[in-house]
Amino acid sequence: MSFFRREQRSLFGEILDWMLTPLLLLWPVSLALTWLVAQGLANKPFDRALVYNVQALAQLVKLSPDQQSFQFNLPQPASELLRADDADLVYYQVTGPQNELLGGDRDLPQPQEEEKLGSFEVKIRDDEMRGLEVRVAYTWVQLTSEKSPSGTGPVLVQVAETREKRSVLATEIIKGVMLPQFAILPLAVLLVWLALVRGIKPLSELEERIRSRKSDDLSPLDEKAVPLEVAPLVSSVNDLLRRLKDSIGTQKRFLADAAHQLKTPLAGLRMQADLAQRKDAGEDELKQSLKQIGRASVQATHTVNQLLSLARAEGGGAIDFQTCDMEALISEVLNDSLPHAMDKGIDLGYDGVDSEKKRKFLKLQGNPTLLKEMIRNLVDNAIHYTPSTPERMGIITVRLLVDPYSKALAVQVEDNGPGIAAAERERVFEPFYRALGSNVDGSGLGLPIVREIAQRHGASVTVEVAHPGQALPGACFTIRFAPAA
Repeated sequence: MSFFRREQRSLFGEILDWMLTPLLLLWPVSLALTWLVAQGLANKPFDRALVYNVQALAQLVKLSPDQQSFQFNLPQPASELLRADDADLVYYQVTGPQNELLGGDRDLPQPQEEEKLGSFEVKIRDDEMRGLEVRVAYTWVQLTSEKSPSGTGPVLVQVAETREKRSVLATEIIKGVMLPQFAILPLAVLLVWLALVRGIKPLSELEERIRSRKSDDLSPLDEKAVPLEVAPLVSSVNDLLRRLKDSIGTQKRFLADAAHQLKTPLAGLRMQADLAQRKDAGEDELKQSLKQIGRASVQATHTVNQLLSLARAEGGGAIDFQTCDMEALISEVLNDSLPHAMDKGIDLGYDGVDSEKKRKFLKLQGNPTLLKEMIRNLVDNAIHYTPSTPERMGIITVRLLVDPYSKALAVQVEDNGPGIAAAERERVFEPFYRALGSNVDGSGLGLPIVREIAQRHGASVTVEVAHPGQALPGACFTIRFAPAA
């Protein structure tokens, strides 16, 4: 016994996990993306103000009267207004072509070398000033004069601002977006849970319908009353119910037929026993009664054995297959049946495969017990119905054939008895059916057993006339197995 059992999974919990887990994982991703978007949104208005300030300072850059140097004159009130900010620190810097300071803060970082070769448009970058992160807007100014029509060297104008207001605005944006999500997320979980409850409700209704059924109700379930995804499962259950119904029907029919068939010999036994117990019964009558009792018991025993063989052949369970040598199985059956055939004066023979190349195809996968039972029933049936007189000996031949093209194996049992009429050749395989006009006692179960065992092995059974045109045409039963893979 195993100490560990696999935990039974819940379909509801499985679907809920797979729906909520991505939702909960996407929520922090949404936070990160919202933060990035908020940073971009917070930068835009303040970046525009920086660009405006740079452009305003760039207009204050002039050439000296001798047109040999640059001048930058920023009035004190304008300088104070530029730096007037309650939340952030504002820095500016104006440097000439030789990196000489024309105004502002000297320690404001310069742009990278590759950026100095750019256009004269206003650009924005992130940098660091005195240990603080700043946002810097910068541009180059190039002035022309009569002495230098092509323009003088560029003058760098920069305005920097710390990021306090931007951080505050980004935080406000995130709060405005994230706080509603804290209320929406539990609501989404609740809605998902309610949707799953409603979606799985048809399964619960199907369970209730199945539980409310009576034990003998094997009618199919309504496939249209369930969701499309559950329809294949319901179809499989209906198929199982149909096979179960057929199996129970077969068992009921078998029990009814068995009771009917056993009733006659058992009634005969009782009647003969009553006759033997009469006080006025003579010795001859007593012997005759005992003889009839013995005959009825033999018939009852044979019927019971045939019924058990049919039940075993019709069993729906799996049977054990192994490699079977058909020649050896036929030899065993003939050795067992030979005394009975000799008692009736019947010539029982075997016609096997004489080619060594074909002998390797005489083996197949099957159940040896059932295969021997199949062959024995065919031989017993032939012995039972084949007459043998001094004028005309009964002849039964068992053949083992191999198809020259498909290499498929076939077993034939041929006799020279009265044969079977064409109209009855299919009906003789029905349980308890006896051919009309036959005065031989039998249970009518031998040939149904043969067909059941053949079908369990993927083979087919046919019956034909053995000797057309003769007074006793005989019958030839052929069992054809599928070609070996």
